[in-house]
Amino acid sequence: RIILKTETRIKSNNKMKKNNILFFTIIVLFLSCTKENQNYKTFKDSKWNSDDVIGFNIEVSDSTILYNSNISIRHLKTYSFQNIIMLNQHYFKENHISTDTIEILLSEDDGKWNGVGKSDIIEFTHLINPPNNYQNGIHSFRLELSMRDNNTTHFEFIEGVSDISFY
Repeated sequence: RIILKTETRIKSNNKMKKNNILFFTIIVLFLSCTKENQNYKTFKDSKWNSDDVIGFNIEVSDSTILYNSNISIRHLKTYSFQNIIMLNQHYFKENHISTDTIEILLSEDDGKWNGVGKSDIIEFTHLINPPNNYQNGIHSFRLELSMRDNNTTHFEFIEGVSDISFY
């Protein structure tokens, strides 16, 4: 019986060690998987005016790393459209590098929102470019609303977009 108690203690200690290792592994994974530093621009009264150009500066310190380009949008459940269309202008050292039109589908055809959210706000992150190398320095990205309606050349503003981030 003494041997059994000792074996039980050894098994119990081994189980505790495994649990501790598992616990610390989960903590390390959780801490290492935090979102990149996101800087959100907030729209007053959740209205994006078509004249507003939203700028983001991204500092690149290692040109050997592949970087993703993401846009994260927070919108209200009352947002009237299935998508959002914008222009993305990329500048480096005050030189214009590119202009791209980006369409982001915020909901499915059945009306189900893409993304996650609580209460009345949905957040959706969209990868806009495949991983890419950038030169060291500060890159500027400017987002400009480019929504159109059949009856007008452009909207004065769209309602229901509360925040946007580029990272």
